[in-house]
Amino acid sequence: MLILILLFSFNTTNAAEFTQTSSYEPIKLTEKFDNRRRGIGCGTPPNIWAISVCKMDSFCYIDPKEVSLWLPPAKRAEGANFVTIQNLETKQKITKRWQISDITIPWPIEEVPLTSGSDYSIRLSNRNGASVYSVILNKIPSELLEIVQQTEWMEEKGCNKQVKMLLEKQDT
Repeated sequence: MLILILLFSFNTTNAAEFTQTSSYEPIKLTEKFDNRRRGIGCGTPPNIWAISVCKMDSFCYIDPKEVSLWLPPAKRAEGANFVTIQNLETKQKITKRWQISDITIPWPIEEVPLTSGSDYSIRLSNRNGASVYSVILNKIPSELLEIVQQTEWMEEKGCNKQVKMLLEKQDT
């Protein structure tokens, strides 16, 4: 709820600022917000087990040690980044510095262990402000050994982008 309130107040404030200058810019603001929110232009993570911080919803994994966070180059270029990861159920939390040169950073499994089905908040902040994202992490059951079984399960959990990446990898 707090995220929605913050989102609404951010858009209202910026829209009000832009409407004073011209009628064209509020439309640009809306397009910019929609693109960021939907993850358009985020690109593709370097591997199937890298969570895109640009756009999140559901994410599936097999081995917690392989899970990492990925930020598109354009977002990394905005300056020094800090990422705060919190399990919204257990309240376990950590803030780490994300160096501009690091394409990915490993999930901090010691500080914030992965719990299948749990909702996590990922807050990315830099000199330009902060963005908060939410992701539900789902561990693929170990009894699903076949790719077909895994992809069907992943689709049920909403991990469609990962399914696409996995199937493309299988085709090569």
